[in-house]
Amino acid sequence: MSFVALAALVAGCSNANPYGPGDARPGDSQNGRAVGPSGLEQRIVTTVEAPPPGSPYTALLTATSTLANTGSASAHLTSRVCLFLGGDVETTAQLDRFEPLISCAAVSAEGDLAPGRSTELVVQFGVRSGPGTYSLRLRHSLDPDFRAEASFRIP
Repeated sequence: MSFVALAALVAGCSNANPYGPGDARPGDSQNGRAVGPSGLEQRIVTTVEAPPPGSPYTALLTATSTLANTGSASAHLTSRVCLFLGGDVETTAQLDRFEPLISCAAVSAEGDLAPGRSTELVVQFGVRSGPGTYSLRLRHSLDPDFRAEASFRIP
């Protein structure tokens, strides 16, 4: 079964949505990028928002990770499709991860990602750190294992 088919299978119960590469939205987001083998690329876009009144957090952080095949041949990989697990997240900030209230058919999937295709996974955090610039590294691809890093700033 292909990676895209596996991603589509869990799309009804996850945040994984295949779409074309290059759809990252510009703005006041920070971007990170890592190039992996076989034409694979991971992009991270982070967006910081003010927390709601009375929140214990200094900010809310949303990180969108996109795995894309920028090569000319299918790339075989195992990747997260539903949740980032504890070892998939590295940061210099104090963060509380908001877990989605969903059930997943699978947390990871193995298969082929066709050229020009991608898959996306979103994670949200409450930031407890004070003003400053911090880094966030996410492992979206498990095999091959590589991580992208993005920065974000708390005003």
